[in-house]
Amino acid sequence: MTSGGAETDSRFELRPSTTAGAGQGVFARVDLPTGAELEIIGVLVERDSATDRCSHFADHHKFVVGEKWLLVPLGFGGMVNHSDEPNMVREVRGERVFLRTLRTVAAGEELFHCYSPLAMERLGLC
Repeated sequence: MTSGGAETDSRFELRPSTTAGAGQGVFARVDLPTGAELEIIGVLVERDSATDRCSHFADHHKFVVGEKWLLVPLGFGGMVNHSDEPNMVREVRGERVFLRTLRTVAAGEELFHCYSPLAMERLGLC
């Protein structure tokens, strides 16, 4: 992601999701090998802080990162939809969050990860 906010990772593109009602989805533009990574960019905030409470409108977009929230994920990483049969897994490394491919993903294939139980509850998916 550049400082001007333009998404610059040419491996990915947004298109209408293959999941009904999901809106936009992230698709591979090239073949992605097992272990390929996509960082989820956002702002870390303390849970139950004033910033957290002031951003309640975005609760369904927050990712748990240890004792903090990754608030309003940006870029392609924040647009990857849920599946019970994901081709990506979320990894937290310190205060950074990545999605990593679990297998080879073919060009044109939509990317999915399995939302956490908390996210599933907030989105009404369980």
